[in-house]
This record gives sequence, structure tokens and C-alpha cells, in this order.
Amino acid sequence: MLAAVLLAITGVKAQENVKFKPAKLAGIWQLCHYVSEIPDVPGVLKPSNTFKVLSDNGTIVNFTLIPGMDAIITGYGTYEQLTDSSYKESIEKNIHLPMLDNKDNVLEFEMGDDGLMYLKYFISKDLNGNELNTWFHETWKRLKMPAKFPEDIIR
Repeated sequence: MLAAVLLAITGVKAQENVKFKPAKLAGIWQLCHYVSEIPDVPGVLKPSNTFKVLSDNGTIVNFTLIPGMDAIITGYGTYEQLTDSSYKESIEKNIHLPMLDNKDNVLEFEMGDDGLMYLKYFISKDLNGNELNTWFHETWKRLKMPAKFPEDIIR
């Protein structure tokens, strides 16, 4: 009887510890936009001046480069993968989306080819409390280190 109870408890504990496939979220990501001159055609993926740093230790920092000026941090907090296709950002401060300050935001993700990550997240209300109830879609590209320093960079 004791063995049966131990097996039952072990089975319940195993169900509580549902495992997911860890994604390689850590890295430096650059926000990209599809640009097209033709309506109804997505166009070409172009990089922007906005970046997301997902660290190995679970911290997140978003920042934007302002040409000819200093870069600015636009948000920071922590993140944690929840499932095979979602992670939670616990935003401490965000100047771009201040309605997320001190809140958790669950993002759905899909890893694509060529180091792309497709994010989708839901915002229920804007900063003034107006109903948005909108899904936002973003495309991020993982930055890689080239084999050698590019010669055409102006520093």
C-alpha cells in the first residue's frame, strides 16, 4: 500500500513539472520591419535602430540608437520562458509602452529561419486606460559577430 501511495505522489509531481523545449532566447536582437512600395506585398525585411538584449541570467534591456546622438534605454526588467512558444517579460520600466511598467507581459514567439524571431503580444489598454484589445506583431533578427571587422564602418 505504501508503494502505491509513493507511485501516485511521484506521478502527480511528474505532471506538475511539465517540461518544455528551452528556446535559445538569449542574445542581442534587432527589430526589423517589412518595407514595400507595393500595397498588399510584405516587401523586404529591413533593420531598425531598436534592439532587445535577452541575457542568460534572465534580464532584458530594450534600447534605441538615435543617429548622431546617444543611445537610450527604452525598457528593462526580467524574462522567463513559459512554454515551447511563449515567454513572460516582467517589465520594471518602459518609456515606449509605459502601460507595461511593473507588469507581466506574455509574448508568443516562433523561431524562424536565418535567426529570425516572430513575436506576438496583447495590449488590453493604452496609457490612458482606453480599450485597445490589440495583438502586436514584431519581427526580430538575432545579431551575429562577423568573421572579421567590416572595413566600411565609420567609427
